[in-house]
Amino acid sequence: MFDRKDLEELEKIKWNDTLVVSLFLNVSPQERKKQAYISKFKNLVKSITEENYNTCKEDIEKIESFLQSDRESFKKSIVIYSCTKKDFWVRYDLNVEVKDNLIIDKTPFTSPLFDLLDNYQKYGVLLVDKRAARVFQVFLGDIEEYGMVEHEDVPGKHKKGGWFALAEKRYERHIDYHVKNHLKDVIERFGDFLKDKNIRRLIVAGPDEAISELMNIIPDEIKQKIVGRANIEKYASKEEVLQKVLPIIEEYEKSKEKETVSELIIKTLKNQSAVTGIDDTLKYLRDRRVMKLVIAKDYAVEGFICENCGFATTQHIECCMECGNCVIKTDNLIEKATEMAIEQSALVEVVKEEKDRQRLLQYGGIGAFLRF
Repeated sequence: MFDRKDLEELEKIKWNDTLVVSLFLNVSPQERKKQAYISKFKNLVKSITEENYNTCKEDIEKIESFLQSDRESFKKSIVIYSCTKKDFWVRYDLNVEVKDNLIIDKTPFTSPLFDLLDNYQKYGVLLVDKRAARVFQVFLGDIEEYGMVEHEDVPGKHKKGGWFALAEKRYERHIDYHVKNHLKDVIERFGDFLKDKNIRRLIVAGPDEAISELMNIIPDEIKQKIVGRANIEKYASKEEVLQKVLPIIEEYEKSKEKETVSELIIKTLKNQSAVTGIDDTLKYLRDRRVMKLVIAKDYAVEGFICENCGFATTQHIECCMECGNCVIKTDNLIEKATEMAIEQSALVEVVKEEKDRQRLLQYGGIGAFLRF
């Protein structure tokens, strides 16, 4: 897993005149059958210039050897940055698909990873009981544990009765006092974690009793981030935690997709800073006014793109309507719209849920929320 700081550190490295190889490759189980991903990698290598190939031959051979030998550890896709002259090698395994690409340049090609950070939400998971708490981050289908807070001074409960009934009540008040202090400390530390990692969605987990006590004292600022709860054992493995929280995340994402499509359509119909349809969306992308692009998954539409200025339209034209230069036909204007959105740091949301996808398709399959 990576974060923005990792990418910023990559960009700070002084490469001087050396070249860096950046590889983005889908290596899902389906791609690994008969090593289809190796063929894709070799095709990517064929697309680079002979000069770049000769300069980075050692890197390319190293990457190919790695792809051949370490495939059992792969997830859905892999990102590799390599520069043997600087003894530099960075690998990221991702549980989401990326666009296959091989870039050789003077700096690592980090834009797709920055786009993932901008367009995918991070989820924090706080697993609590009355003595301990564990903190996780779920991002891009993966989970990482960041630490554990444990307070050994929280006493355990002892059953008392008869003559000791009064003492029992005092003892329980003593326990409650320590539990509250424990939870307050957990909340304070977790609040810092949420800010540091820029996490805006949260799942609380643990025994029902511990969650109820936590909810009684948790600040509204954190409470507003909570999107679900899960009953998870204190010492569950991080894989077990992920298995429990992924359905919550998927359900929440579905509900957000539904809200997004509804809001986009309503605002478009009311002419309130939103548009739908490929041509109107492209127009506002050219004007750099798109705040968030919304696309129906697997939607494609034919059109024409200017080789000179990048003007794009579904209209059948022979010359660019902006600069007069030649245009070329494309099978997928949606890809062009996505590239334009990413270039201007707009968010991109792909609607996957079939019911909401079909609803968006009725309004052109694509739309945008506008900046102004």
